[in-house]
Amino acid sequence: MNRRLVLINIILLFFTVNISAEKIIIKTADKFDLIADYTSANINSSKGVLMLHQCNADRTMYKGLAKNLAKNGIHSLALDYRGYGESVNDEYSLKKIRESATNEKEYWTKVDFIVEKFWQSDIQAAYTLLVEKVGSDNISFIGASCGGTQSILLANNYKPKSFIFFSAGMKDKTIKNFQKLSDVPALIVASVGDKYTYQSSNTIFLGAKNPNSRLISYKGKGHGKPLFEHDNNLENSMVEWFKVNQ
Repeated sequence: MNRRLVLINIILLFFTVNISAEKIIIKTADKFDLIADYTSANINSSKGVLMLHQCNADRTMYKGLAKNLAKNGIHSLALDYRGYGESVNDEYSLKKIRESATNEKEYWTKVDFIVEKFWQSDIQAAYTLLVEKVGSDNISFIGASCGGTQSILLANNYKPKSFIFFSAGMKDKTIKNFQKLSDVPALIVASVGDKYTYQSSNTIFLGAKNPNSRLISYKGKGHGKPLFEHDNNLENSMVEWFKVNQ
């Protein structure tokens, strides 16, 4: 083996061993602490991915994908939404809201208030931080389930290089918003048995104008995070998608 190849292998091993997430606190305008993980590719790269989790999970669902992206020269930021994971306090915590709510209607009214009042400004703060970290607006979005809707709302102000919609069921209004962005390449992942999600995902795919847009479908009812275990190659497919479409 020649010396140059040995050196390259040593460098790659060094980067692989040292890939780890940096826990970051993002202070919002109302002095709330959002918690996020920034995973650096450890090389001079201008590519980044903003990761928005599904609403029955938190930012940790993207741990494996973040490391895989970093190994391939792509930085990432995974955010805990306000009220989820570690982005909580006495006022904003889904767990505490659930414990104090006297009925389901009261619970969802309080949750919807947080989503509608804060999430987009919180996510914009995360996007701005990622741009600063990467040193470029060469940013793509991945949104799982409810995160798909949030990524489209964000894209109305900050157009991404590409999307991944991961089991992202969407209302008609959101799908219409995507039509304005349909020139952006989109990888759409959904299970056929996850009916509402698959129907809206298929509608988005059929309306996508970018020739690179793709639909990956699965049998069964798998929704979001469990599909990583169902298909061990799914993370690799997502990484390849971002490498080509960014």
